[in-house]
Amino acid sequence: MEQGKVAEIIDSVLPGETVLVTYTTSYIPEFALKFFIEYSREKGIPLVIDDNFDTLHAIIIHAKTMGLSLDLDNVYVLKTGGKFETGNVLTRVPFHPDPRVYIKNYEESSVKVFREIPSPMINLVLGLENLFLVTRTPLDTYRIILAMQRFTGNERRKAFYLINEGIMKSLPLKSLYELERISTTVIRLRPYHTGAEVKVLKSINPNLVGLETTIDAGEWS
Repeated sequence: MEQGKVAEIIDSVLPGETVLVTYTTSYIPEFALKFFIEYSREKGIPLVIDDNFDTLHAIIIHAKTMGLSLDLDNVYVLKTGGKFETGNVLTRVPFHPDPRVYIKNYEESSVKVFREIPSPMINLVLGLENLFLVTRTPLDTYRIILAMQRFTGNERRKAFYLINEGIMKSLPLKSLYELERISTTVIRLRPYHTGAEVKVLKSINPNLVGLETTIDAGEWS
């Protein structure tokens, strides 16, 4: 079962790691979210989603049109911006266009949430590219990147940042390469008609580097 191979990769990620998961425009976010929901349920591991600017709501709408069932009953949500309450929203992080203010708001809110949930948890971050779209200067961009780097080593979570590669590469500052640099593991997802191809490009575990497998929606039918 290919899904089992992906689960083995996630099992091998250590608590405290920062994992960058890149994808091209497709329905990969829907397949990835389905995988993490099923994985966390089967493993008995809490799943906490960082929902930036209603990204989770958009994914849920797309999944419904695809006939892909997503059960959010046991999923916790840390929400920034947007207006749709999707999943079990534990707290809303006040967004501010000045990254220094926003980062302070996020750190204060997330620390409280992470303390309340058993660890290590899976922390799936959705819509991070939207934060980079509203940054105004290269310095603002680097403030966000450095804030992400500070979370590396927090053993209460395994963090997975699902990033639209095309959007990141279209930005004036090529921050995708900086994200790859600070990440302990980099996973690339590429679409095909019923799912996504998975390849590990970088890892602190040399046994993972170069591994390839798939997430296939047909296995959930």
